[in-house]
Amino acid sequence: MSIFTPKKSKKPSFIDKILKRTPKENAIIEINNLFVENEDDLIKINLGHIQEIANRYKIKLNKKFKPLRFELFRKYIHHCLEDQVIDENEVNTIQHLKELLYLTDAEVKHMLDFETKKIFDREVKVAVSDGKLTQDEKDKLEILKKNLLLTDETAKDILKSNSNKILKDFIDNAISDERLSDEEFEKMNEISQSLGIEPNLDAKTKQNLERYRLYWTIENGELPVYANPPINIQKSENLYFMGHVNWQEQRRVTKRINYGGPTARIKIAKGVYYRMGSIAAKAVSEDVWKVIDSGNLYLTNKRLIFMGSKGNKTIRLNKILDIIPYKNGVDIQKDAGKSPFLEFSTNVDIFSMMLVRLIDEL
Repeated sequence: MSIFTPKKSKKPSFIDKILKRTPKENAIIEINNLFVENEDDLIKINLGHIQEIANRYKIKLNKKFKPLRFELFRKYIHHCLEDQVIDENEVNTIQHLKELLYLTDAEVKHMLDFETKKIFDREVKVAVSDGKLTQDEKDKLEILKKNLLLTDETAKDILKSNSNKILKDFIDNAISDERLSDEEFEKMNEISQSLGIEPNLDAKTKQNLERYRLYWTIENGELPVYANPPINIQKSENLYFMGHVNWQEQRRVTKRINYGGPTARIKIAKGVYYRMGSIAAKAVSEDVWKVIDSGNLYLTNKRLIFMGSKGNKTIRLNKILDIIPYKNGVDIQKDAGKSPFLEFSTNVDIFSMMLVRLIDEL
């Protein structure tokens, strides 16, 4: 397959004909066609040939047609990389074309790095797509790295970047339901170990992983038990949760006084009136939540234990009819007596899930 494509010279415009000018674009077209004629051995073209064309068109090639010069160079790079190998002869030709096309070392390096990284990146994506990197795949990537003349650091960065993405995508998908199962947790560790990376997670994501792992455990596994409860509980009890809460109960309070009955006003002075008539006062009241006490709450497999600054309270789990979780606490519906609202500052979700699980298992 040919590296370069022959091009026809641009015809002079009407003005060019009048001024007897030749389109200067034909200079780079002639150089392109010179490359076509010698693409089997581009080393045969010397700088004198290029300079002769530039002089004929009265141009400074190092300042003209840069995109077109880049394109010629890029075509040869693509040809070199068709077999994913850059051999010694191709390296020499690349250096020769750099001089013929007036390219700098930095420009050549940038273009070569871009194309070789793109190939290596593509092969790495295929290798790690299943979340595994076998020894055979490692060996092939090592050979490819050497054939593409990539540095160890560059190859390592490309591998790490793709591996991190595979692991992150797996984690994002695993916790999309806000749960992290045993199987998903093990798979996450397998991917991490096989690809030789540690999950690159921010603090919030790590916290979410731990919480979603606990969610799944609460719903499907063995509930975590406090080995040394800080309070005395029965031998048949296990302590599963403890935290600080405000114990609230509903209290009826008077919000305002309404006055009823026929009335009339008589002015006796500027801004002063007598209110005359029959007046009947009526209190308007409503139930509001009021903090009764603050203290520590303990959840066992049999009861809720509250130890506050003003006293202790106990609710047996089999006396709970329903619970209504909120962002800031849980409304406990009892079968008798006042039903409290337990106000939490943190972990209301963990408490609610554990309580539901324990009630269901009664």
